[in-house]
Amino acid sequence: MLPVTEKMALSEGAVTAPPASCNRGAVGFGAREFGFLCCQHTALCFSLGRREGGAAPCISCSRREGGWGRQASAVSLLQVVGLTLLAGGVYSAKNGTAAVARFIEARLWKPSLVSEKSRITVLEALQHPFQVSRRLLRRPQDVLEGVVLHPSLEAQVRNMAIATRNTQKNHGLYRNVLMYGPPGTGKTLVAKNLALNLGMDYAIMTGEDLALRGREGVTAMHELFDWANTSRRGFLLFMDDAEAFLRKPATEEMSNYYLRVAQNAFLNHTRQRSNKFMLVLASRDPKQLHRDIHDRIDVMFYFDLPGPEERERLLRMYLDKYVLMPATEGKQRLKLAQFDYGRKCEEIAELTKGMSAREIAQLAQSWQDTAYASDDGVLTEAMLDARVEDFVQQHQQTNALAEEGGAWASG
Repeated sequence: MLPVTEKMALSEGAVTAPPASCNRGAVGFGAREFGFLCCQHTALCFSLGRREGGAAPCISCSRREGGWGRQASAVSLLQVVGLTLLAGGVYSAKNGTAAVARFIEARLWKPSLVSEKSRITVLEALQHPFQVSRRLLRRPQDVLEGVVLHPSLEAQVRNMAIATRNTQKNHGLYRNVLMYGPPGTGKTLVAKNLALNLGMDYAIMTGEDLALRGREGVTAMHELFDWANTSRRGFLLFMDDAEAFLRKPATEEMSNYYLRVAQNAFLNHTRQRSNKFMLVLASRDPKQLHRDIHDRIDVMFYFDLPGPEERERLLRMYLDKYVLMPATEGKQRLKLAQFDYGRKCEEIAELTKGMSAREIAQLAQSWQDTAYASDDGVLTEAMLDARVEDFVQQHQQTNALAEEGGAWASG
C-alpha cells in the first residue's frame, strides 16, 4: 500500500518524480519486488486519473510507460519462444520414442499380418533354442526343390533366381514379381525356396487377411514394412491372394473406407523399387488387380495346372516322400506291397487330369493314412486305386460346385 501523502499527491496531479515507495524499493528490495511496486504505482495513477475525469497519470509513470511496454513485449516473445522450444522437444521425444519402439518391436516380435516367416526373433531363440539352431545350420535349398513345373517355366524361375542373387550381391534394386494362375500350383513354395536359396528373410501374408482388418489395416501395413526394412540380408515379402486386397477401386469391396486407406498405404510403400525388400505377389486373376499394381511389377510368371508329364513326376516324388521312404526306413508302421510303382504312376497321371500339385500331394498323403489305418500297415495296389477313385470323384464334385457358384454369381 502507498502512504496517504503519496495518494493525495497523485490525486492533485502534482507528482513529477517516482514515489518514495518506488525509490525505496529500488534500494531495499530486489528487482522483482521493485517492479511489482512500480506496477502498483502505475495502476494507481491510471485509476486516480479515470476517477478525476480523465486526468493523465504522473510524469514518472508516463515516462516509464513506453519502457515497460517494450519490456512486456520482450517477455511475451521469450515466453512464446520458450513454449515453442518446449513443444518441439516434446514432439521430438515422442517421435523418437515411437521410432525406438517400432525398431524393438521389429526385432522382438512379428507383425500381425505375417502368417509365416523365416526370421528368428529374440523371443523364439529363448523359447526354442534347439529348433532355432537347426534352422540356422540349414543350408539354402534349390529354388525348385520340391516343385514340379513345366520345363519352360522352370528355366524362367532359375533365371530369375540368378538375377536376384546378382542384385543382392551388388546392392541393387530388387525386381517385383507377379505369379498368377490356379491355386495349388507351387507359387508359394517357389517364393519360399527363392528366399532360402538366396539367404534372404521372407514373410508370407494373405490379401484376404489384410482386407478383413478394417481400421487396423493401415497400422498393420506400416508395421509390416517397418519390419521388412530392418533386414540386413534382404527381405522377400510374399502376398498370396493379392486380388483380395489390391482390387480395382471400382469393385464393390473397395467401397470400404479403411480398405482403401490401407491399399493407399501399401501403394505408397511400394512406389519405388527397393534395395531392402523384394515384393512377390500371387494372384488367381491378375485382371482384378489395381492398375497401379501393374506399374510396380517387373516380372510376371504364369503357373498353369500340371500336364501329364508333370503329374507323373509329382506322383513319383510324393509316393517316394510319403510311402517309400517311411517304409524303407522302418521307423514307422508302414509297408508297401510289391507291384510296378512306375507303371502305376503313369496310370494315375492319366486319371488325375485337371488336378493341381496340391491335390496330388494330398492324394499321396491319403495313401499313407490308409496304410496306417490298416490292420497290418501294408499299402496294397487295390487300396491305392481306391483312394485315387475317391479323389477323382471329389475333384469332379468340387469343379461342379465351382461352376454352379459362378452361374449363381452371374445370374
